[in-house]
Amino acid sequence: MSTPRRFLNGITNVAIDNPLGRLPYLDPTKWAIWFEDFLHYDIAQGDAAWILDVVNAGADAVVGPTGVLTLTLTGASDSIGLQQSNGVWQLTAGKKAIFKTRCKIVKGGGTIGQEGFVIGLTSVQTTTNFMDAPPPTARAFDDGWCFASYDNTTDVIAMQGEADTYSTEVGCTTYADDTWMTLAIYWDGYKSIFYKDDVELCEITTNPPTSVISPVMFISAGEAQTDALHVDYMFVAIER
Repeated sequence: MSTPRRFLNGITNVAIDNPLGRLPYLDPTKWAIWFEDFLHYDIAQGDAAWILDVVNAGADAVVGPTGVLTLTLTGASDSIGLQQSNGVWQLTAGKKAIFKTRCKIVKGGGTIGQEGFVIGLTSVQTTTNFMDAPPPTARAFDDGWCFASYDNTTDVIAMQGEADTYSTEVGCTTYADDTWMTLAIYWDGYKSIFYKDDVELCEITTNPPTSVISPVMFISAGEAQTDALHVDYMFVAIER
């Protein structure tokens, strides 16, 4: 590992006559930033910041070594989703936004691809209607900026939409069993660029969500197996 460059007197991105000009750190007011590492996630759901929705059966847990959230199914009619309860994020023309997560699907048996998932930001769902009933074949949320995959395929769909009108890039990438991947979206103020493992997959220019959306992770069964969605972290940042 190379030796890090050390800025002992600090670093800044504002002019000297700015009130924060003497602060030896980057200006934290330029962006609204949220980062969830699940190190303090409350599986008892005493924290009202999260909504855990379970259909039939399933469980959430946090495992080491870095605070990995797991959402695990138990049967063919199960789905389980976790979402921030207060949708406050919005894409705005001319303002940049970033979403990034590190996640994987682990099959409990059977065939990889025999499940569906959503990860990203969607409209706040009051029930488990992120997708139709298992086995999932269609989304059920109105507004979204996310990645998804349906039952019986490992194809991943990049999508964004507002008021149930969506633009998608079907099969922009695939996922494999028990294989970590980073998924990210960059909104440059006018279009969305989707990434997997920091490599650009596609661009979508139409139907960006303008309603409030909220971070979500969701998995739904395609067969009676203990498939699981593992999420190491989620990151959202929007330019003020």
